Amino acid sequence: MSNSNSDDAIQQRPLGTNFRLAQKQLEQLTNSPLPSSGAEYQKQAQALIDLLTVCLEQIKRLDLFSSNETPDDYSTSELKLILTDAYLGESLQKLNSSAHVTRLSLLEKSRHHYDQFLSLCQNLGILQPAERKILELVKAHKPLAADPGASRMQKIERFKAIRAMSQEITALESRLATATASDDTDEAEREYAVKLIRLKIQQVIDDLSMLESELDMARQMEQRRADPDRRQNEEERSKEWRLDPQTYRVNPATGQPNRPVFNAKGQPMQPFVLTNDRQKIKDSVFRPGWALPTMTVDQYLQQEQERGNIISGGGKEPDEKPEIDDNDHDALDTETMKQREWDDFKDNNPKGMGNRGGNRG
Repeated sequence: MSNSNSDDAIQQRPLGTNFRLAQKQLEQLTNSPLPSSGAEYQKQAQALIDLLTVCLEQIKRLDLFSSNETPDDYSTSELKLILTDAYLGESLQKLNSSAHVTRLSLLEKSRHHYDQFLSLCQNLGILQPAERKILELVKAHKPLAADPGASRMQKIERFKAIRAMSQEITALESRLATATASDDTDEAEREYAVKLIRLKIQQVIDDLSMLESELDMARQMEQRRADPDRRQNEEERSKEWRLDPQTYRVNPATGQPNRPVFNAKGQPMQPFVLTNDRQKIKDSVFRPGWALPTMTVDQYLQQEQERGNIISGGGKEPDEKPEIDDNDHDALDTETMKQREWDDFKDNNPKGMGNRGGNRG
C-alpha cells in the first residue's frame, strides 16, 4: 500500500522536480560508500530507476522533443531533460541480476536507453560527425584506428578532452552555487546544461564499448544455461583432464571399460590416480624461462675427452728461425731489403685502413 502511495506521489510531482531529484540521487549513488552488491545499495538503485522511468513517461505525455526543432528552441530546464535516457541507462547497470531479471536483460535495456539518448541528440543536431563516426566503430567492435599506436593516442586525446570538460562543468557548478539573487545566471546555466550534455555524450560512447563486450559474455552465459547437455559435457571434460585416463577408462587386467569414477552425486565409486602432468605443470611455474645447465664445465670436458673429441699432446713444434751470420753480407742485405719493403707497406697501408673503406677502387 505504501509503495502505491509513493508511486502516486511521484506521478503527481512536476517533471522538473522529479528530474532534479533523480540527478541528486544518481550523484549520491555514484559516490556512495555502500557495496554495490548490498541490499541497501540495490534498493536505492531500484528507486532511482523507478523515478527516472516516471520522468520518461512524463516527457512522452508532454511530447516534449521533436526532430523538427533545435536546442535553441528549448529552455534551459527543458534542455537538461535530454539526459533522462542516459541517466536511466547508467542506473540500470548498477542493478544486479535476480530471480526476476537476468543480467542480459538489464544490459539490453541499458543499451536501448543509451541508443535513445544518442538518437535524440542526433535528431536535435547536438551529435557531431566525429562522434557519430566513433559510435559506428564502437558498435561494430572495431578500433578507433587501424594502427594500434594511433588508436591509443586517440583514446588518450579523448580522455584528456573528457577531463577538461569535467573541470569546466565543476567550475560552472561552483560559480552557480555562489551566485546571489541579483546576479544574472541565465547564460551560465545555459552553458552548464549544454556542457553537461556534451560530456554525457562522450561518456555514453565510452560506456557503450564496455557494454558491448559485457553483452557478448552475458549471451554466452545464457546459451550455456539454456543448453543443459552442453553444460554437462563441459563438466565431464573438466573432470577428465584431472585424472589419468588409463586408470579409470580401461581395466588393465580384463581390458574391459571400467565403471564410472563418479556417481550422479559426484561421489567417487572406485580408486583413481591423479595425473602426473598436474605436478609437472606445478613444478614448471617457478623456474626460469631458459634451459638450465645439466653439468659443470669440467664434467663436460671430461665427457668429451672420453669420447675422443679432445686432441692431447700436440704435434712437432716449428724450428726456430736461424740467426744470420754477421760476415754474410748478402744475407744481411736481403734481410734489410725485406724490412724496408715491410716498412713501406705499413706506411702505404695504415692500421685499420681496410675497415674504413680505404681498399675500395
